Amino acid sequence: MENRRNYYRILHVQPDAPTEIIRSSYRTLMQKLRMHPDLGGDQWNATLINEAYQTLMDAARRAEYDRQGAPEPAATADTSITAAMRQPACIYCCTAHGYTEQIPRDAMCAACGSPLRQVSRQRMETTGKRAMSRLARRHALSFFHGWPLQGPFSGETRDISPGGLQFVTVGAVVPSQLLKLSCDPLSAVVRVVACAASDEPDFRWLVRAEYLTVCFRRSRGAFLSAKA
Repeated sequence: MENRRNYYRILHVQPDAPTEIIRSSYRTLMQKLRMHPDLGGDQWNATLINEAYQTLMDAARRAEYDRQGAPEPAATADTSITAAMRQPACIYCCTAHGYTEQIPRDAMCAACGSPLRQVSRQRMETTGKRAMSRLARRHALSFFHGWPLQGPFSGETRDISPGGLQFVTVGAVVPSQLLKLSCDPLSAVVRVVACAASDEPDFRWLVRAEYLTVCFRRSRGAFLSAKA
């Protein structure tokens, strides 16, 4: 147990993260944040990231690691990785965006095109029933997952609210997965809350997702307002 690393913190994932999330985080660290030595990264940090990735992607090794219990990270091991992730950055691709105070409503990431302004959940929870009403409309949508972007994949909305949306699609996604999503009313980065079988013949899955960042394309109408 001496000098054990916290592999979950090294890869910036939760202990219950599925392999898709672990793989996506690994690619972001190595490629987008340029932790790979071939891209100018530090060999020590790259070794730690690879060690964590190989352990957590192997079911047997991960189970044994979890059984022993993940320790707190050593101060010298994870500091530079955490510092790189601590910059004001896009929540989807982790590219630094440079905004240090209020992020403009329509600000988009220069790298992946995701909206940068995060959703204010406390404000929405206290705005009353009218603000949380759902708008049952159908819009064609496209979404990506992973970084570099994988997709686009297609779907169709079933309802939209200020806090999230439901949509149907052919391919399954997994809970906690981050998606970069776009449809006529909005562009957003969402976290998948649930994915269940759909009873519609043209779509296999019904997905429920919450916004992490969102930019509504119009400022008025239905539940949308200038303060959304």
